[in-house]
Amino acid sequence: MTAFLRQFAAKQLNQIVFPGAHDAGIYGEGKSNVITQSLNIGEQASAGVRFFDMRIATVLRSDGTYEQRSYHLDGSLVKNQKHKNAQPGEVASHQKVAAFGGWGQDTLSQMLNQAKMYVTANPSEFLILKFSKCFNLQNVVDACVDVLGDKQFNHNVAASAPINLNTRVVNSLAGFVITLFDPTALAGLNLPPGSARYSGCLTFGELYDKDTKSSKAYQPIFNGLQYFGKFSSTSDVSTNTKKQKKILESGTSCHRDAMGMMYWTTTGLFGNIKKRNDKMWIGVNNPSLQAVWEHGYKKATAHQLGLLNINNLYMRQGRHYVANKNSWTSFTPNIVMVDFADLQKCVTIFNLNRVKNEMLETLMRQSNHAIEDL
Repeated sequence: MTAFLRQFAAKQLNQIVFPGAHDAGIYGEGKSNVITQSLNIGEQASAGVRFFDMRIATVLRSDGTYEQRSYHLDGSLVKNQKHKNAQPGEVASHQKVAAFGGWGQDTLSQMLNQAKMYVTANPSEFLILKFSKCFNLQNVVDACVDVLGDKQFNHNVAASAPINLNTRVVNSLAGFVITLFDPTALAGLNLPPGSARYSGCLTFGELYDKDTKSSKAYQPIFNGLQYFGKFSSTSDVSTNTKKQKKILESGTSCHRDAMGMMYWTTTGLFGNIKKRNDKMWIGVNNPSLQAVWEHGYKKATAHQLGLLNINNLYMRQGRHYVANKNSWTSFTPNIVMVDFADLQKCVTIFNLNRVKNEMLETLMRQSNHAIEDL
């Protein structure tokens, strides 16, 4: 098993960069315009993925029973077949996605077991499962609680205060699977307030404001994870590069503790996803990932350094200097979402932590010189 996070044990989550799997559950055999990954959840984790985009719906099997699987299709095109006279605890509907989309290979329970086995075997690592655009969410939530058990972060712990993951130290998350849900959808379940059973059901906050193209307000008191980023919704490599660069530029409007999400994907509704994805990782396009990432980080950090006040500085020989880089935070493209995650792609993304340190040292050195000249 490959361990990546051990070296960042003392860092806050918003101070490190790590890979995410877009449509993480869509692997195995299937249509070329549907399959987005070549490895299962456990294998993606072993390759270095730490954030998993999960979209779950209910399949009607040929024997008349139901199971939960990942699906790939725009939500507006999913056909929702409601069940008449569904009893409490039963699935309320099943979904059809075959016309344009498709299903993942494994059931939700199988994928959760893969995640659980990984963190059990690798206690210095964590995995984050983000559930969005799910159908029959109550059944999804119950599966997470029942399958993950004590490996679900904060499971059966009566938290007296919300858990803001952005500023949590990595070591405090080690050995757990963190489950995040859409806050509006989760609230719609009317889970018992203060329930120990559902205490591990945290939420995610999407900070990108599509109307203003800037950041929504970051909440210091938040039960989950808040990030700024937006899927490009394009099948063209150059278009995605331009869009992501522009989106990350808007990260300067974020609170310094907000986390960033960058999409290095060209999924689209039609065409061969893997062939397009391969183009993103060869030739001139491969360095483009780092260039787009650097652009977003440099803009945000330079902006943050420009907002310095006396509380951010320290004295040395009668002069003020920028605080130690090891404790420094600013908006960072922390999570880089990819299709067809593998070890090589994940190593490339984890290496951005080294680039981040080098860039920060340069920016702080330049700022110190500017302060000295005042």
